[in-house]
Formats: sequence, C-alpha cells, structure tokens
Amino acid sequence: MRLFQPAVRLHTRSMTIAPSGVFLQFRYLVAFLCLSCANHALGADVAYSESAFLEELPVVLTASRLRQPLADSPNAVTVIDREMIEASGLRTITDLFRLVPGMYVGFAGGDNTPIVSLNGVSDQYSRRMQVLVDGRSVYLPPFGGVDWRSLPLLLEDIERIEVVRGPVAASHGTNSFYGVINIITRDAGSVQGGALSLTQGERGIADLTAAFGHRGETSDYRMSIAALSDEGNNPNTVNDGHSRKILNLRTSHRLTMDDTLDFQMGFNDGIFGQGTAGRPQEAFRDTHTLNDFQQLSWTHLDEGGDENRLTWYRASRHSTDPNACIDLAICQGLVPGFSPAQGFAEVREANQRQDMEWQSTTQSGRDNRLVWGGGVRQDRAEQAWLFPGTRTLNQWRIFAHDEWRLSDAALVNLGGMVEDDGAGHRETSPRISFNYHLLPQQTLRASYSAATRNPVMVEMYMQTVGGQYWRDSHALPLNPLRPERIISRELGYMGDFGNVGVEARVYHEQVSDIILLDYGAADISNPLSPVHSFKNLAEASFKGIDIAVNYRWQSGRATLNYALQESDCALSDYPTQYFNPIVGPAIANLYQTEYLNLCGESVPSDSGSLLLLQKMPHEFQISAAYYLRSKVRVTDVSSGYPSESPMHRMDLRIAKKIGQQERPGGGEVALVLQNAFQDSYTGYGNVAQRANLLFKRRAYLTATINF
Repeated sequence: MRLFQPAVRLHTRSMTIAPSGVFLQFRYLVAFLCLSCANHALGADVAYSESAFLEELPVVLTASRLRQPLADSPNAVTVIDREMIEASGLRTITDLFRLVPGMYVGFAGGDNTPIVSLNGVSDQYSRRMQVLVDGRSVYLPPFGGVDWRSLPLLLEDIERIEVVRGPVAASHGTNSFYGVINIITRDAGSVQGGALSLTQGERGIADLTAAFGHRGETSDYRMSIAALSDEGNNPNTVNDGHSRKILNLRTSHRLTMDDTLDFQMGFNDGIFGQGTAGRPQEAFRDTHTLNDFQQLSWTHLDEGGDENRLTWYRASRHSTDPNACIDLAICQGLVPGFSPAQGFAEVREANQRQDMEWQSTTQSGRDNRLVWGGGVRQDRAEQAWLFPGTRTLNQWRIFAHDEWRLSDAALVNLGGMVEDDGAGHRETSPRISFNYHLLPQQTLRASYSAATRNPVMVEMYMQTVGGQYWRDSHALPLNPLRPERIISRELGYMGDFGNVGVEARVYHEQVSDIILLDYGAADISNPLSPVHSFKNLAEASFKGIDIAVNYRWQSGRATLNYALQESDCALSDYPTQYFNPIVGPAIANLYQTEYLNLCGESVPSDSGSLLLLQKMPHEFQISAAYYLRSKVRVTDVSSGYPSESPMHRMDLRIAKKIGQQERPGGGEVALVLQNAFQDSYTGYGNVAQRANLLFKRRAYLTATINF
C-alpha cells in the first residue's frame, strides 16, 4: 500500500486516435474481413444458423431482474455470449471483459492478480462494481473486492455474461455503483455425456478440464472439474505463476409441474506465487487460497405465469500467506542482531457471506409487470493484521421494479431499493428510465439513477502498526464515514437492422463523498512514520460515449466496441492536517501531485475491441481479436513510476472441429496466439522492478474430445 492510496480512482480527459503503429494490425484485420466476405460471396460450404438473421436484440435480465429485450432495459447492457467466449481464445474470465466498452483489465503485482473495473475506473479492489455469478454476489469483505483468480468457475461453465454499464443499485444494492457483472452459467441440463479438454502452451501453460452431464425425466446435473496452471508472464522478476484445482456442480430437480429445486456448489483450491525480485520484503513464496460456495434455489410458477423464488447461498474464502513481511526493517536486514527471516510470519484471512432472498414476479396487467422482494445477509471477516477480532455485519434490503407500457411505443421502468448495511448506514437507491421505440427495431432511452457505495470493513475498522503488514500505520476514522454517492444520467440508442445491431450511449455521472486515505490524520508528529485514516474527501464527474456494433453474416460475425471517457475531480473536504503550519504545505502538495494531477491518467481516455469470427470449409474456424487502450495509471501507482503504456494487441485463433459436435468421438483442436505481433505494452508497476514489464507473446494448443 503506498503512502497515498485513493480508495477510488478517477477518470480521463479527451481522446486521441490510435497512433499509426496500429495500422499494420488493422491491415491484417481488413484482410481477414475481406476473406470472410469473399468466402460468403463464393458460396462456401459452411454450416450456419438461419436464426442469426431472424433473432431480435438479446433478452437480458440483470438490469431490472425482469427478462427484457435489450431495447426495453433501463440501462446499457453488454452481452458476451458463448460463441464470443470460444472465438476469443482467452484462458481467463477477466480477459473477456476487454470486449466491454469502457472496461479496464490489468494485473496488480503479477499475472495472477487481475484487476477489472468499469468506466475505466482502475482500482485494484474494484470496490465500486458488483459482480454476480448466477445472481450470487462474489463481492467479499474485508476489502470489498473480487478475488477473480480463485472463483470456483471455469470458462467452459459460462453460458453468457451480462455487463450492466451504469449504476444498478436499484436492483442489486450498494456497491452496484458503476455497474454490475452477472456471469450466467450453463443450465444443469445443458450437457449430455462428457468432454475432456487439454491445453498446453508456452510459459508452463498446462490445463486439464473435464465436464459431465445428464438430462433425466425429473432431474438434470452438470459437473466440471479442472487442474489449471502456468508460470506467469515474467517469472524471473515477479513470482506470478499459479496452480488451481476447481470443481463446480449444478443440479436441477423438477419436484412438480410448477416447482423446481436447483442446487449449486463449487470450490477453488489455488496456489499463487507472490514476491518481487530485488525486494527482500517481498520474498518469493507460494500463497494458498480456498474459495467455496453452496447455493440452493426453489422456484414456483403460478398458473398465470407469475414466479416466486427463494434463494439461499453461502460463500467463503480462506487465504494463507506463509511468509509475509510483518516487520519491514527486519525483513530488509536493517536491524542489527536480527536475521531477515525473523521479520516474516504466517498471515491468515477468512471471509464468509450468507444470504437469503425472496423474489416475486407478477404480471399485474396487460401492460404492467412487477418484480419485488427482499433479503438478509451476514458478512464475517477475520484478518488479525488489519483489525482486531472478527468483524460481522448483518444487513437487510427491500427492492421493487415496475415495467409499465404506456403504449406500443413507450415504456417506463421505475424501481428502487432500501437497504441497511449493518454499520449505521440506511440508504435508498432510485432509478427511472423512459424507452421510446421510434420504430419497432429502433429505440431511444433516457434514464436517471442514484446509487451508494458503503464503506468496506478495511475503511471503517483498519488499525495497523507501521512496518507491520503495511509500511505505514492506520487508525480508525476520526469521524464516521458516509457512503459514497453517485447520480447518473444517460441517453441511449439501440437499433436492430437485420444482421447488424447497434447500441450507443452518452452518459454523465457525478460522484460525491469519495473515501480517500487521510494522510497523517491520526498522528503526524513523526513525518517519517505518520498514522493514516480514511475520510470522505473528494468529488468527481465523469462523461463518456460508448458504442457497440454487432454484424453477422452467413458464416461469421464481427463485434466492435469503442469508448471515450473524460473526468474531472476535486477535493470536497480538506485532509485533517491540511492547515497544519508545519506539514500542511507538504500534505497539500501530496494530494495535488498524487491525486488531482493524476486524475486524468487513472482511466484510458479511449479504449476498444474488435472480435472477428469466420467459419471456413471443412469445419475450420478462424478468429481474430484486436484490443486498443490508451495509457492508464492504476491508483496505487504513484507519480514516481510511469503509467501503463498504450496497448494495441492482436490475438489469433484457428480451430478445426472433428466429428459431430457434442456427440461421442466429436471434438475440436484449437491453436491460440496471444499478442501475435508482440505489441510491447507495459503493465501495472508500483515499484521499480514492475514498472516496465512487458506482456509477452504466448501460444497454446487446446484439444477437446467428447465421450
């Protein structure tokens, strides 16, 4: 943790067009697209689905909790479907979010610690974005982020991902601040038989996965197991390799014609490398993380089509660092009479969440649908080096959303949530949108929403001694922290032109009461060893335009996403020591240098992606993905280190299908080349050793056989 670490990251300025160095890569893409079109014009013998030309805009459910065509949704939603997941050739879930307009994907301290943030808000812990898996929150205390690396989930388990780009607290509560990611897994009955997949590649890539499933008259099940590993991207500098064992099970039981019982469970047992060469306080070692969950859901359908659902889940995460530095001076060999090894000790962390929720969906009239419900939740966290004892929060929430059709052309979405976080904060999050269909397949949307982000346990309760775990000391906030608040206004357009779909929006968001580190708030008597706290200190405004275009032809598709972003930020309150006659000027300069001056770098001003897929004769398939991102600086990278350089990366995939798909003996062989043209872009670096590490080209081969 650096001396000044904003708990939020703020955004960019204007956008610049990609430099000329990218034109060579665009030339390859243009050639690829021309080949696709030529293949279509020549009438190549390829299999395709007629539905590609007949389907309407996708049906989504995350934004409002109602199943709605995208044109009726109250928020902008990006859908990453199964075909896109396979065509991308990616190995990790987090990399898929490069296909979402305005989303930042990076790695903090190594290839095994991913960062994902929406609206370009580059925060290591992603505190302001809700992440769901089948509606189950994986946003866990005490830091309030998502441990992407240890999710009990495989890419092969995912049916689609819905990313709501904008505040969704009215449907999913606090921390759905900038948006929501909802990962929707494949149904229990989606697999009949089994499949075995093996991946081998450069830098120690070795993955083995197996999936089994059965559809019965009253019961279905799907199970996947895997062992995944690699050596990381720069193993000589950063110990960023990992190995994981994953199990995921989903079952469905039809109790009656109207009642269904679904059960899910999973675990991820992972070993993750930690450490940086040349930094004795960051010794190379292997940490252990165990993440598991259980989820049970009962669904009842009434004769009129109304639905009632009761869901319970439990999720926990346990991690152990066997050799963490807990005395910085001793670890660095600066204390006579002590060996550096005496400065290290085992550090454990345990988190658990239990949640129970009731949801009812009612067709209250020909032109009206209502979804409402409520839930209770308990969060528990233990981390002795951050705060004493076990911290527990008991929370509750009530929500409702109404879809009202004023006419064939006009639709209103109105909803909100009231919730209590168990820490003294009770908040209301409203939302309203007006969707108007100019034509049956062209829609304008105007929406307004408000949301909150409650303080997490670390911000409210952290107490540390300088040199132990963190370099500096931390004390409780001098004043109770208020929830952060956001007000969002958005104008959107959706058009369906047969084989071309277009979605675009322009938005403006105002954020207040942003929680930042209050430098030296509790004690500045020793400037070399200050005692920090947290305080509501800042405000920001964000503006942006993003666009998504999906184009399908008989034997392929192209998906284009692009976003421009701009931000302004300022202090809304003064740090506690701001007017201290001795240290005040230095503190004022610190906030100016490390926060205000870097505000525009904390997101890429422009970012985008282009995914192309072409089916070829003889069951071959080729795809190419291009990713664009201007420079960016994650918020715990201080001004003393360079920002991440612009990225122009190309991934290529070629696959050959064998036999009949999803039948015994059928399968696929695929070769993936990531960063095919070796774009020398740098990543996250908050210390000198990590400041200029490059993402290297890598190749891997995957073979899948069905049985």
